[in-house]
Amino acid sequence: MFTKLARFGVGLMATVLAGTTFALAETSATPAANTVAQASPAPKATANPFSYKGYVRAYDFTRQNASGGLNGAGKSAWPGPNQQSFNAALSLHGEYKFDGGFSVGASYLYANPLTSCDSAASHFSPPCGRNAPPNLNPDDTLPGFTMNTLYEGYLAYNNAQTGAKVGYQVFNSPWANASDSRLKPVSFLGGDLTYKFNKAWSGELGYFSQFEDRASSQFFNSTLLTYNPVDAPGCSSLVATKGCGPLSMLTNGGFLYAKVGYTGPKSAPFTANGYFYGFSNIANVFWLDARYPFAGKLKPFIAAQFGTESNAGSSQVGIISSQVFGLQGGVSFTPNISATLGFDTIPSKTANVTLPAGVACSGSNTLPNNVGAAPYFLPAGGTPQCVAGPVVNGLNTATVYYGGWASPYTDSYATDPLFTTSISQGMADRRAFGSAGKLAVTFLSDDKRFMAMVSRGLYAYGNSSVGVSPTQETDFDTMYYFSKMPKSGPYHGFFLRYRYAERTQNFTYSGGLPLFKYNRFQAEYDF
Repeated sequence: MFTKLARFGVGLMATVLAGTTFALAETSATPAANTVAQASPAPKATANPFSYKGYVRAYDFTRQNASGGLNGAGKSAWPGPNQQSFNAALSLHGEYKFDGGFSVGASYLYANPLTSCDSAASHFSPPCGRNAPPNLNPDDTLPGFTMNTLYEGYLAYNNAQTGAKVGYQVFNSPWANASDSRLKPVSFLGGDLTYKFNKAWSGELGYFSQFEDRASSQFFNSTLLTYNPVDAPGCSSLVATKGCGPLSMLTNGGFLYAKVGYTGPKSAPFTANGYFYGFSNIANVFWLDARYPFAGKLKPFIAAQFGTESNAGSSQVGIISSQVFGLQGGVSFTPNISATLGFDTIPSKTANVTLPAGVACSGSNTLPNNVGAAPYFLPAGGTPQCVAGPVVNGLNTATVYYGGWASPYTDSYATDPLFTTSISQGMADRRAFGSAGKLAVTFLSDDKRFMAMVSRGLYAYGNSSVGVSPTQETDFDTMYYFSKMPKSGPYHGFFLRYRYAERTQNFTYSGGLPLFKYNRFQAEYDF
C-alpha cells in the first residue's frame, strides 16, 4: 500500500511541477511602446500562427475481478486475479497555421509507470505480472507499461464552408471515436472532408486505413475484433481459430465513412445525423441519431438512435445481422440537477448448425471458446449462445443465437454511443442481443467547477428462448476543477477525477454471482 501511495504521490508531484513549468514558460506581455508611437493609431495585432497545448495526466486503476477471492476461487467464469496499475503521461500538441487556411499539426505522448516493470514484456511473468505477488496483475487497459508515440501528424485545411484533414489524426464519430478514457486517445491514419451546404445541412466523407489503440505506440491494419491488443483482450472466437494477437492478427483495409447532418433553426431545434461505415471485410453499418429539446422550465428533451449492421467482404468475424433501437429522455429539475433515462434493445437471430466433430452446445448453453464452432458473430461474457439439438450422423447439432452488434473500433472500450453503455460494459462490448436500461442523475455546481454523476444500468443479455444473463452496474463519476472555468474554449489548469463502477452478473446457466469493482483516480494538468 505504501509503495502504491508513494508512486501516486510522485505522479501527482510531477503533474503539479509540470503544470507550474509550463505556466512559467509562457511568453510575457510585450512592453508598452514609446510616447511617439502612441501618438499614432495602434497597429492591429497579428495572430501567432503557431499554437500549442497539452496535458500531464496521472492515473491509478484498481480492479476487483471476482467476489470469490483474489484468484476467483470457485468462479470458473472469472479465473483471473485482481489488478492494479499506475501510470503518468505527458502529451504535447502543436499546430502551425499558414495563410490561406492550411495548417500542419502533430501530437506526441510519453507515458511511464515509474516502476521497474515499465515494459509490456515484463508483464507476462512475476514479479511484474501473471499472478505476481500479492496475486495482482497489472491493469494493461491503462496500460501499466511505457508508451512513446507520435499519434498525430497531419495536414489540414479550413474555411467557413470546407474542412479537410489527412494523416495521422484523432477522429470522432459514433462508432469510430477517440475513446479518450485512459492516457491517450485512439487515433487513425486517413483523410476526412467536411462541407457545409447551408446553415441546416452538412456532409462528411472519410477513409481510414489504420488505427492506433489506446495502449499501443504503433498503428495497425487491423481492429479490436481481429487482433488481441492488451487493452481489449477479447477478439471473437471465430477469429481465434486463425490466431488472434499482435503477431497473428487478421489484417484489413480499415473503413470508409460518410455522414449527413441536419440542424434545425432555433424555432424548431431538431437535430439528426445519418452515418455509413464500411468496415473492411467485417461489416457495413447504417446509423441514425436524432434529438429534440422542448421548451419549458424542466428543459426536457427526447433522443432516438437506430442502427443496422450486416457482415461484408470476407466476414472476418463471422456472419453479422444486427439491429439496434434506442430511446432516451431527460429533464433538468433545477439549474444544478438533471436526469436522463435511456433504453436500448437488440433483437436476436437464430440459425440451425451442425457442429464440428467433438463439439457440443454445453449445459450452460454456450459453445467452446476458440474453436470457431459456428460461423456467426456470437455473444461473449457468459451470454447464452445456443440450444442443443439432436445428434445427426454422429455429429451434434444446435440452434445458435446471435444478432449482437459488432464494433471494430470500440469493442471492450465501453465508449460506444449506445444510450445504456456504462463505465465498464454495455451491449456492444458483450456482443449480445437483449435489452438494457440506464438511469443517470448529474449535479453541476453554479461555478461549473464541480460535477458528480451517479447511474444505474440494468442489462438482460439473451432472451427467454436461450436464457438470460442478468447484469447490473452502478457507476459514480466526479470531477473538480481548481481553476475558474472559461466562458468558451478549453480549460487550462489542474483538475481531479474519480470514477467507480460496480457490476454484478448472474450467469443463469453457468452459475455464480461474480462481483466486479473498478476504481479509477485521475490527476491532470491542462495547459
